Amino acid sequence: MMNNSSKASHRPDSLIGAIAVFEGIQEACTLLNGPIGCKTYPAYMSSILASHPKPVDINYFADFYFGQTRIPCTYIDETDFIYGSESKVTQALKQLEQSKPGIIGVINHSGTSLIGDDLTRIIQNTNINPITVAIDSTGFTGTYASGFQDAVIKILDGIINRNNQKISRTVNIIGSTLFHYNWENDIAEIKRILKLLGIQTVSVICAGESIANIQKASQAELNLVLNEEYGDRIVSYLETVHGIPNINLGLQAPYGLSASEAWFKAVADFFDTSSESITNESSRVRKKCYPALAHAFSFTSSLRGMPFAIFGDSSQVYALTTFLYEYLGMLPVVVGIKEVGTKNFESIKKYLSANMLDTSVLVNPDQYELLDCFNKTTPKLLLGSSIEKNVSLRLSNPPQFIPITFPYYERVTLTNRPLMGFNGVLTIIEDILNMVKYVR
Repeated sequence: MMNNSSKASHRPDSLIGAIAVFEGIQEACTLLNGPIGCKTYPAYMSSILASHPKPVDINYFADFYFGQTRIPCTYIDETDFIYGSESKVTQALKQLEQSKPGIIGVINHSGTSLIGDDLTRIIQNTNINPITVAIDSTGFTGTYASGFQDAVIKILDGIINRNNQKISRTVNIIGSTLFHYNWENDIAEIKRILKLLGIQTVSVICAGESIANIQKASQAELNLVLNEEYGDRIVSYLETVHGIPNINLGLQAPYGLSASEAWFKAVADFFDTSSESITNESSRVRKKCYPALAHAFSFTSSLRGMPFAIFGDSSQVYALTTFLYEYLGMLPVVVGIKEVGTKNFESIKKYLSANMLDTSVLVNPDQYELLDCFNKTTPKLLLGSSIEKNVSLRLSNPPQFIPITFPYYERVTLTNRPLMGFNGVLTIIEDILNMVKYVR
């Protein structure tokens, strides 16, 4: 059953996607040219999701910061919409220069872009020293993923080195963002497994990365995409301009055992290196999971055939749905897509059809569609974000909940618990086994 909602989405928009790009660069400062209300939430989330070293000479209660440590704002008002924002942008840039950022991103709010101010000209006229990149418009109805990719390409086009001499056995990691749930642990897991293969990472593009590493991205031999929705156009740009191929857009994202095996073995094959370490990793995880799963199946019959609902980006949903269905025997009754990647979305539909699964497929549903679908399908387990969790609490018998996607910032994670890769399998299985005893 397909249900494409035309109602308002709870998903962050293209403006937040562009902000995430600059906030995902260690030495960057993001200036939002727009109303103050549009900066409060992303500034707060940036401060807790990717901490930057705190400059000692900034008064965060002075103009533009409004008491927050991230994302200064020009606080555009009615007068500025009539006469233009140039004076405020100029004043803000000169003040920000004093803190010596490595790069400044100036992003127009969608309303401010209607004024028609030439941000590039304004920046040139200020004659400041830091690298400054203007995002004149993030669009009015664009998605978080589209805003992210547009801004990344704009930055790469402005700062990446034109030295295309490749560094042997190296990759770029693309498709993770600052606001992704658990992004740091996932990146650490991907790097760990690549290191087992003898492969080094040049840059994790705009996800907690330094300017220097992003500038060297042109020298990697291969691009690896974690999530199609956040990387397909970026790798196309890098291949066209810098001759860097990618190999895994046609593969499942590395969630679960089979998908992780295939994803990393493809990397090993590209570099003509042994994949024995991947086989060993898979064997290690299977041996660790087997006795715990055998024990669980011995005392409860609720795990096999358990109806579950899953919400996330199409690449994440596709890989995790197949893993839970094939490895644990769980039954997908609701699949919710937040960001649509063409390849993965089509694969989801084909997979459900091929396995004759009567699964409800929702695309960016609103809260009323969610509640209606939950009432009809009655999942026992819900994997998703705070949005789906809060809606499900209105049910008489809410499903057990496991966070896998954003927005979800209720849990403090200090240990290494990724969702991707082989250790990600342990995280997912552990969460499910600790939850199943509470299923009614």
